[in-house]
Amino acid sequence: MILEKKPLTPAPLLVVLASFDPSGEGIDHYDPAHPELLTDKESKYYGEQWAIAKPCECFDRFFGEGCFSMLDFYHEMSGDKFWFYPVVIDHPDEGQPTSGVVAVTVSLPHPAALRNRDGYDNGSAAAKCIREIVCACDKYIDFKKFDADGDGIITPNDLAIVILNAGYDHSSCEKDKDCGFVDYENGPTPTHRFQVHGTSQPTDAEMSGGVRIVRVSNIGEYRSVKTGLTTIGTPAHELAHNLGAQDMYSRYTGPADAERRWPTPRRFSLMCNGNHIDDGNMPSYLDPYQRVYFGWTDETIAADDGVYTLYSTVSRKYNVLRIDTPDPKEYFLCELRVKEGFEKHLDGAPTQGGVVIWHIDEDINEEWFLKAQCVSSNRPNGQRHDLGNQLRPRQGMERILDENGDFLRFGPMYADDGTPADPYFYKSDDPATAVFESDKYCGAASLSYSLNSFPEGVDRNWRLTVEVLDEPAQQMRIKVTRS
Repeated sequence: MILEKKPLTPAPLLVVLASFDPSGEGIDHYDPAHPELLTDKESKYYGEQWAIAKPCECFDRFFGEGCFSMLDFYHEMSGDKFWFYPVVIDHPDEGQPTSGVVAVTVSLPHPAALRNRDGYDNGSAAAKCIREIVCACDKYIDFKKFDADGDGIITPNDLAIVILNAGYDHSSCEKDKDCGFVDYENGPTPTHRFQVHGTSQPTDAEMSGGVRIVRVSNIGEYRSVKTGLTTIGTPAHELAHNLGAQDMYSRYTGPADAERRWPTPRRFSLMCNGNHIDDGNMPSYLDPYQRVYFGWTDETIAADDGVYTLYSTVSRKYNVLRIDTPDPKEYFLCELRVKEGFEKHLDGAPTQGGVVIWHIDEDINEEWFLKAQCVSSNRPNGQRHDLGNQLRPRQGMERILDENGDFLRFGPMYADDGTPADPYFYKSDDPATAVFESDKYCGAASLSYSLNSFPEGVDRNWRLTVEVLDEPAQQMRIKVTRS
């Protein structure tokens, strides 16, 4: 890995339930007979929106134990190396939680309304609201105690903060078929018209004691009409950003240039589609590259060909096997993903999971990983680049056939027919399910098989073969052979 690993220690988390009261009157002015009071841009109540949830509901969702909470998720994914625990509320309001969650109200319109006021746009409205929300927490928390190194800056690993903005979360709500398409100012219920989109957001909030908060997670309080209170998928994704994780989906790609079959990790990374599984209740883990980056697993190098053992996450012995290639900047990662724990709904394949194989290209990651574009399908300088972190599924890629209709190799993109695919490798009655051959897969941009680039003197027929010796289980053996 070209990146310096970021071993993390468990971090306190503050959940902020934020309501918006532009008139500052402390009264809910919603009137079913006159909803325009809150939506008319000329009204002094424009953008008013009050949280639906109660702090105790938020506490259970984020900090409950043994109930598939955020705390449970990070415990499981990291092998008990990292989790977010509830911060102590130093000065709680009467009847409010003494840890984990505070409820605040700011005298501002919801950010989706504030952006329509003179002098604001989408970015400046969000920044203003976030800063005011964080500063409103100053009366509850002695923030200076989190500045362990005395530099005046509180990072997300010193104290993580996630803001639940009153209303629905746009990234989740637009997928709610019961609502139809919704926009930031066109929410699914009359009382909650305004929405935010989940982000990892820089801020510069000055707190008492001379310390500053510099980054928070910012999402909607409610996921959808069907699901209710926000589930853990989106906040888990955004909190991972705050720690340093990068997106694994195509970013900055305009609609006219989008390649919907681009081979991103899809459901196999929290930082791609994995945060929405089971309506966000059961998100998938980070991809193995980023789990190694955070120090949550060991990366064992297969120095020699032979038999190696992989373990699943729930076994609490999860490991990643690295297989080097003739190109020192390219290698393969093998991991075991079994449908258990938070990943029991990982996909619709008929099997219980198995070995998953990734191709890593550090030439790509050196330039694009920290820009969150190592798997993006955008065209920097007019040309798409290969993926730095690419899943190699057993099924699901477009298929290239010979003149007799027999399979030869995979093309660079995901299949277009929507047929359910089984991406795992495992031993079964069909020998074909057990064998990965690198020369059946090519780069999405290079179109070069096995590797994106071959050093001088290396035969292009070089290939890696991984044979899985066991049926799906928490422990599986693989046999590694390099030609």
